[in-house]
Amino acid sequence: MFRLALIGLALVVGLLIVLSLMPERLRPIPESTITLAGASVVLYPEADPDAVWTFASPAVAYEPDSRTTVLRDVQDGARTEGGEVDFTVASPELTIDRNDNLRGDRIVAFLVESEDCLIMTAAEGAPVVIDQGDGRFEVPSMSITGPTWGDGTNFPRVRASFDLTTFEAGGPGTSVVTELLTERNDSRRTPCAS
Repeated sequence: MFRLALIGLALVVGLLIVLSLMPERLRPIPESTITLAGASVVLYPEADPDAVWTFASPAVAYEPDSRTTVLRDVQDGARTEGGEVDFTVASPELTIDRNDNLRGDRIVAFLVESEDCLIMTAAEGAPVVIDQGDGRFEVPSMSITGPTWGDGTNFPRVRASFDLTTFEAGGPGTSVVTELLTERNDSRRTPCAS
C-alpha cells in the first residue's frame, strides 16, 4: 500500500514538473490604439486653459501608452479664446502630444485678426510645433502671405507668438530681411491655400 502511494506521488510530481517546463501559451494582446472615423475632437490644453481647440477629422487614432492623438486630413481646426476664433489650422496629419502641443510636417494656419496665412513645413527632421504652454509657433520653414507681410515672405527656423507680435527667425549667424506693409489694402488679402 505504501509502495502504491509512493508510485502515485512520484507520478504526480513528474506530471507537475513536465507541466511547469512546457512553454506558456501566450494570449494575443489586443491592439491598444483606439481609432475613430469621422470624428470631432475638442482639446482643452492644460498649459493654456483659456483656449479651446476644435478639429474635424475623417480618421483619428489615439495611443493610450504614449498619450498621443493623430488626426488625419484636418481641414477645419480652430483655436478659440474667450469665444472668439483667433486662428484656424489645416494639415494632412496633425499629432497632439502628451503636453497638448500640436506637431506636424505641414500645417497651414490662418490668423483671423490680421488675415495672414502661415504655411509651416518641417525640415531636416524637425517638425512644426504649436506650443500651447508658450503660445508660440516653432517652425523649421515658414512662408507668410497676407496684408501685413505681402505675398510669400519666407523665413527659416521661426519662433513666433500666435499673433506674430514676437517673431524670431534664422538663428545665429543669419539675417532676415522683410518688408512690412504699413497700409492695409483689401485687394492684397490672400486666403490660405493648403
